[in-house]
Amino acid sequence: KRSDRNDSSRPSNRKFDGDKSRNFDDNKNFGDKQYIKRPKKKAEDAEDDGLVRLNRYIANAGICSRRKADELITAGVIWVNGEPVTELGTKVDPATDEIRYNNERLKREKNVYVLLNKPKDYITTTDDPQERHTVMELVSKATKERIYPVGPLDRNTTGLLLMTNDGSLAEKLPPP
Repeated sequence: KRSDRNDSSRPSNRKFDGDKSRNFDDNKNFGDKQYIKRPKKKAEDAEDDGLVRLNRYIANAGICSRRKADELITAGVIWVNGEPVTELGTKVDPATDEIRYNNERLKREKNVYVLLNKPKDYITTTDDPQERHTVMELVSKATKERIYPVGPLDRNTTGLLLMTNDGSLAEKLPPP
């Protein structure tokens, strides 16, 4: 027969049973993680006196992604003020520098905002390797600028979807 668990005469091998000063503190549990909130860098702080990284400028001009822009820079096909640039991390002044690709002057895209009432059975992505219908098919003729969906909407979900090329706005909006 098992003895009653509250029987204090039973010896224990637990080290903290006799020490009444020790108790469990929720703040000291190993599972609790301490997170340090660091202030986010603002876009203005990241830029030096209006200078922006060349790959970012190329991406904002709608030519390609930043990674692809890095490849174009190292290939030497991007020209700044009449000189080819091959060094990654180069900063340019959009107000005064002349940036060219394929002998055409690059201009920053204007910010575009498209609201779409997403129908069912469309995927909220720019490209789908499985070749399912994407929301990009629905807005392909809405604008010449490259736009991206902001936030996810499931395939079977309908609702209002914002599509834009304004990255700073997209960062500020909370996820749905």
